[in-house]
Amino acid sequence: MMLKVAKLGIVIAAIVASIVPAAFAGVPDPNNSFYFPEAITNSGVLVDGNGLPSAGPAVGEPVSSPNNAIFYFKACPNNHGGGPNAAFGFLTNNARIKIVVRDQQNNPIAGVAAADICILLNGGTVAQGFSGAGGDSTIANSSLPSTDGTPALVFPLCPNVRCIQADAPTNAAGLTWITLTGSTPGSPGVGTRDKDRKWGHYDGDLPVYVLGFPILGRKSQGDTPGSFKLAIRNLDLAGGLTADLGGLDPAELVNSDDAFNQIGGAYNFFADFDADGTKSGDIFAIIAHGGHDCDSPYPF
Repeated sequence: MMLKVAKLGIVIAAIVASIVPAAFAGVPDPNNSFYFPEAITNSGVLVDGNGLPSAGPAVGEPVSSPNNAIFYFKACPNNHGGGPNAAFGFLTNNARIKIVVRDQQNNPIAGVAAADICILLNGGTVAQGFSGAGGDSTIANSSLPSTDGTPALVFPLCPNVRCIQADAPTNAAGLTWITLTGSTPGSPGVGTRDKDRKWGHYDGDLPVYVLGFPILGRKSQGDTPGSFKLAIRNLDLAGGLTADLGGLDPAELVNSDDAFNQIGGAYNFFADFDADGTKSGDIFAIIAHGGHDCDSPYPF
């Protein structure tokens, strides 16, 4: 009798062992799933956060180089990458993050819907009544004034952005991209400006979620998990973080407050738009985008 019970226990254990891994087969594992930055340089080279071709050896390169993907991770609150300072690279050059989704057994998870893969935003600050697990100092809502024009309280149609979603579902290798300026249907990883993807200010750690699970960033595919935090510089550097409905602290707007913020004080990575490690020439980028908000310089 004891032998039969022992054998039954072995059979049950074998069944459980075969079922439990399967139960996690479609669940992203935070140790095996990750994201890393990519861009295509002006010379057509694919680079990551180490300034290298994504498949190349790790020899390193400073963020100050246009040959580093992080160089292009900067935005105008109207998602405007062109104009006289296009060379500064505001979400140009297919600036994106590459998403790798794998389960606990390190198997790729295919077919995760694009809408279930997000850079998560709260939409505004706690002072403005927003909360959640997303970026809490990036402003992307239609409830606050975005211009200091006349009359004082003006509401251009700023989009409500909570999820900057993937370009496409994960493929058979468990891969997809989030191209920051907007996706191109049928071409994951290729950017097309999205008029509904606009935000102001910046956040030092924009979280990335897959099926509700947070995943960590890496500077390149082979780097240590957590070696990269998604941070997107924004020409809207100052103001817009309060609930000032009088229009004195407009959100999602490049104005004189941003220029003065750049001029004074110590070096700030988020104000270094030419990525040279100094504050010397960055004021020209702010001036070139002066007055830009959710509906200018474009009519939408």
